[in-house]
Amino acid sequence: MNDKKITSGIQRPAIYRLIGVQAGATLIISLGFLLKDQVAAYSALLGGMIFVLPNIYFAKKAFAHTGARAARQIVNSFYKGEAVKLALTAVLFTVVFVSVKPLNVLALFVTFIIVLTTNWLAPLMLSHKPLRK
Repeated sequence: MNDKKITSGIQRPAIYRLIGVQAGATLIISLGFLLKDQVAAYSALLGGMIFVLPNIYFAKKAFAHTGARAARQIVNSFYKGEAVKLALTAVLFTVVFVSVKPLNVLALFVTFIIVLTTNWLAPLMLSHKPLRK
C-alpha cells in the first residue's frame, strides 16, 4: 500500500498514519488503565490527547504547502507549526491540571510519554513496506 492517501486530488503525507498510531496507542493504554480504575483511564486518555491534538495541528500547518517553489513557506510553516504545537501542549496541560478533578497524574504522564516515544519510531513506521505482494 502507498504511504500517501489521495483525498480530493490532494496527497496527504504519511504523518497522518503516525498520528493514527498515536491515537490508537492512546486508546489501548487508556483501556489498559481502565482495568485499574476509571480515573486512571480518563487521565491516560487526556495524557495521550494532550500529545495527539497539537500534533494534528502541526501536521496540518507543516504540510499546508508543497513544491519546490514553496520551500520558504514550507520552512516557515514547520517553525510556526512547531511553536504553536508546543504552546498548545502547555495550554492543554494547564487546562487539564486546573479543571480536571480527580486526576491520576501518573497515568496522564505515562501515556503522554509513551505516545511521545512513537515519534522516535516514526522513521520505521513511515518507511514500512507491507510484506504482502
